[in-house]
Amino acid sequence: MNNDQSIASLKEQLFDAEIAYSWEYKGAGLKYNNLFDWAWSVIFGALFLLFLWYVIDELTVTTPAFWGLFFFMTIMVLVSRYLFSPDKYRCYHLTALGIHYTEQDMIPEVAYKIVRGFAWVGIVVCFIAVFLLGPLALVGAGAFALMSFGMTNFKPTVDKCCLFIDERSVVFNLVSDNVISFTIPEKGQMQYKGLIFTLTLEEKQMLLNHLHSLFHDLEVVKIKRLNDQFKHPIYQQSEDTATE
Repeated sequence: MNNDQSIASLKEQLFDAEIAYSWEYKGAGLKYNNLFDWAWSVIFGALFLLFLWYVIDELTVTTPAFWGLFFFMTIMVLVSRYLFSPDKYRCYHLTALGIHYTEQDMIPEVAYKIVRGFAWVGIVVCFIAVFLLGPLALVGAGAFALMSFGMTNFKPTVDKCCLFIDERSVVFNLVSDNVISFTIPEKGQMQYKGLIFTLTLEEKQMLLNHLHSLFHDLEVVKIKRLNDQFKHPIYQQSEDTATE
């Protein structure tokens, strides 16, 4: 059995294992991720508006065009925040073999409907362009039509993910945030490494309690910053030493 087959077999066992604890998470991730997502969205919109204000002489705060652009850029800020960097909804399940969970973008259904609507409008526009301008329009309209066809089935997707836990695992408890980080000494074992989020510090403590009840020798290390985990001796070992 090769490594891929072994991982697939372990995943099947993990998803079939008895669930010891379940919880949900809704959010952007780490403590300041939400702030960063809003910051880059607002900065992008503001810079684009300032650029137009600079290059268009007649554009002033007293003109309707300015407020039209301001409204449009406000909409684009919201789109970039909630459509291009959406919060995540995760449903976690802890078992004796590890944690499996589903992950989905928290994008409102109305957003998917709007995108699908624009896609159909784009297809119609492409056909009209070909009809009016002839075959030469296919150069640009053809590519846009193909992209539009792909977006007509735009809908939410649910990803299944997992994280294995065993006696080699080390858990880093970020005391200032609702997250814990799992790792093992071996390099390249990505299925054993990852971040797990909770909604509150109390829920995180409950998760740690359940982890201790399932994995009695699990090492839990408190850290103040996420990057502090790389100071742990587990990251100082060579690959050969770690696998002995």
